[in-house]
Amino acid sequence: MLRKVHRWIGIILALPLIMQALTGCLLIVLPLLTSSRPQIDSTAPPRSIEQQISAARPSAPPGMLPLRYGPPRWTGDSAIVTFGPAGERHPGFVVMVDPASATVTGIRSSNAVFRFLHNLHANLLLPFGNVAIGIMGVFLFAMAMTGVILWWPKPHLWRSGKWVRATLVSRKARGLRLWREAHLSIGFWTCLMLSFLAFSGAMMALPFGASLFGVHHSAPVQQHEHGGRGHHDGAPAEPGETGIDDALHAVESKLPGITLMEAQLGPRPQMQAFQVTLPEYGPNRPAVVRYDARSDSIQYTRDPRNVGTGPLLYQWMHTLHEAKLSAPSWLAPTWKALVFLTGAALFFFTISGLAMWLLRRRQKQTSRARLTVVQPVGAE
Repeated sequence: MLRKVHRWIGIILALPLIMQALTGCLLIVLPLLTSSRPQIDSTAPPRSIEQQISAARPSAPPGMLPLRYGPPRWTGDSAIVTFGPAGERHPGFVVMVDPASATVTGIRSSNAVFRFLHNLHANLLLPFGNVAIGIMGVFLFAMAMTGVILWWPKPHLWRSGKWVRATLVSRKARGLRLWREAHLSIGFWTCLMLSFLAFSGAMMALPFGASLFGVHHSAPVQQHEHGGRGHHDGAPAEPGETGIDDALHAVESKLPGITLMEAQLGPRPQMQAFQVTLPEYGPNRPAVVRYDARSDSIQYTRDPRNVGTGPLLYQWMHTLHEAKLSAPSWLAPTWKALVFLTGAALFFFTISGLAMWLLRRRQKQTSRARLTVVQPVGAE
């Protein structure tokens, strides 16, 4: 009975699982194929962030505003300024800047294909597609668990040590046996990763998944102009990067030892925020802070020091599912490779499961055909 449940869930969800596997693998590979930042042969001190953003503005398409600033990652690296329409969450245009001379070193459009694949993977491009993806993640997790039960060797194989054969593919395997042994052995080596990705994907997609971990998304804060400036009095609005250098210096003086990861911008200076690495938490648990010049104080939008166990688990689950580890240097690419291989394995499970089902049906039809052949019996 369990084998039939496992089989029919796989058959019914074959096409959606193939789509999830392919889009997941492409989301890992495509960022690696995009052009990297140009390297700068200069040891001169960097210009101010405002100067770098001002130098990048003329290269952006009309109507686009600076949304994010990415500092150089190491000496000789370019900085980046990303642009998009006001209110857009995902930037659509990237300008690379030499931080020492504040000159443009390259431009590129954000990968529209990547965004399409991400939306297809997350919500099927449908208004309530995330619910369907979440339910599919639950079924995939159930398939991983039932697959382990079906794989589990009998007690005498554990005692004799022959259970190891169930983790490998025999050289003599052909046809249905080859598909079956490959399905079982690859399932053994990837069951933990597949279970994690299925569970985490379901929790991220289902509307109530985040709340199960105590994560509650607050409504966006409305931004207002202060001090009588801006369009209310007919004066031109200040660019969104105005005062960003002073704000960053104030943040660094109040939080010594931090490292800037990204500066978030917007149409107005009041929308500035800094994603920074705190020394005690590292780049995988960044903080997001704002500087209030009127009160000379720092406001935390995300504070890793005040994150409970549930939200922390959800944060790590989100980071690992999307393979966005920042450090250590050896672990980040290793984990990314494991996620890619698990996606490829999911694609193989679907194909091999369908192949086994079709081969078994053919064998049954052949057996039935043989049984229906009735030899004539002569009468005397």
